[in-house]
Amino acid sequence: MGFSWPFALLALLVLPALAWWYMRNLERPSEAVAMHPDLELLVRASASSGFSWRRVLPAVLYLGALALGVVALARPTAPLPVPDNKTTIMLSIDVSLSMNADDIAPNRFKAAQEAAKIFVKQLPKGTKIGLVSFAGYSLLNQTPTTDFDAVIRAIDDLDLGRGTAIGAGILEALHALPGRGEKDPKSANLPPAAIVLLTDGRSNRPPPPLEAAQTARNAQVKVYTVGLGTENGFLAPNEMGIGGFTVGFDSETLKEIARITGAQYFEARSASQLSSIYKGLGRSIGWTTKPGEVTGVAAALAGLVLFASLLVGQISRRVI
Repeated sequence: MGFSWPFALLALLVLPALAWWYMRNLERPSEAVAMHPDLELLVRASASSGFSWRRVLPAVLYLGALALGVVALARPTAPLPVPDNKTTIMLSIDVSLSMNADDIAPNRFKAAQEAAKIFVKQLPKGTKIGLVSFAGYSLLNQTPTTDFDAVIRAIDDLDLGRGTAIGAGILEALHALPGRGEKDPKSANLPPAAIVLLTDGRSNRPPPPLEAAQTARNAQVKVYTVGLGTENGFLAPNEMGIGGFTVGFDSETLKEIARITGAQYFEARSASQLSSIYKGLGRSIGWTTKPGEVTGVAAALAGLVLFASLLVGQISRRVI
């Protein structure tokens, strides 16, 4: 936290003096003598003299309100999340036949589609996002755009295919990003970009995933990886006899891709967990922090504490 007018904080030095003055007067015995006809009331008043939290708490709250008022006067600033419209994001989704496995309801493919749409909806308006799918091949389904509805339609239109080429899924997404069309970008001032890659299998087609990750790193692109599926996921054979085997993702390779590119790795063992992961990514990627003035927050807190001071003081007087 910073302050636009830090010199105003010097007023806080007055607060200890006020506290001392209050406590000194609270503990000082009365020098006045008076005749009072109600002995019981006089005894109650005498019992309430001296130190008592009922008498001190309103003053403490009042001093707290003054302190917050001084902080508000100094115009505090704090880092606030704001949309980063310079960032371009590519979704890269595995569409291999193993995504038909139903260990994640209704199946992995449908769960991945729904989670991807949640991700798009979480992004700040103005963010550019595109879509790539990969099986034994890779395909650019939607170039980066600010039209979220177009991306959602492209997600709904995805089809399954044979094979799993994770490396191709990374490179296809990478080359669709601004300034990354070349194999080895030369520019040192590339616009910020990220790839979110989801897969449920192991790469069995070229190029090698870790080489693709290194290329992404050279292009200053983070690759967030998501492994989808349970340990006992089973793909039932279809009418063409394809399937009948256990399918699982390669967590070590996905972790290494994220590590190489400076990103994060996630595992989703259920549809709800996958949705939660994509929600979190949607609230972090595409956002940045900038200093913003929070004077209003400090002033509002000062008002609330002052109100509490008055309320506690009124209650204390009634109790006495």
